[in-house]
Amino acid sequence: MIFELKSYLKFLLKSTNQHGVHSPFVYDLVTKCFYNKKERASYPAILSLSKQQVDKKRFSIETAKLLNRIPAYFESKKALVLSKNSEPLSEILSLNNTIEVHDSIQFKGHYDLIYTDLNTLIHYLKVETLSSIAHNNSVIITDSMHQSEINTMIWDEIKAQPKITVTIDSFSLGFVFIRKEQVKEHFTIRM
Repeated sequence: MIFELKSYLKFLLKSTNQHGVHSPFVYDLVTKCFYNKKERASYPAILSLSKQQVDKKRFSIETAKLLNRIPAYFESKKALVLSKNSEPLSEILSLNNTIEVHDSIQFKGHYDLIYTDLNTLIHYLKVETLSSIAHNNSVIITDSMHQSEINTMIWDEIKAQPKITVTIDSFSLGFVFIRKEQVKEHFTIRM
């Protein structure tokens, strides 16, 4: 708990909003998806789903709404969810989106969206594997980056991977991109 509080204070000191972003790709993502407050047809179902969750701290309603907007923004068709609590995540991602969600690596090829919490990543998947199952336009989403010192180190390892060019830390979620046309940059964005 103390580690998370210290991490949050550091995050606040480093973070910015869309005005501190000089990448057109990230600026569009932040302004058109992250900060999009337009009501979606899926939001009442997300509210209902959030009330049923046992682990309420993990998914605030705002985080769940953002996770629901991501597949539509990126026009994702295939998603992979690797998490201890994958069922609510799969529902949130698929509500009002045309996306096929898997909870294990079921086919050879690439996923448009990959969600994995860092605890699952530590036990089941190597960081390098992320870049082998993602393509240039994939979004990789993770959480728990600021939960412990080990998770922060894993997040730093992800950011340092040579194939990974863009990372965004929103404190509750981390977004990772392998965009060959973009220079390597890390963004810390307040939601």
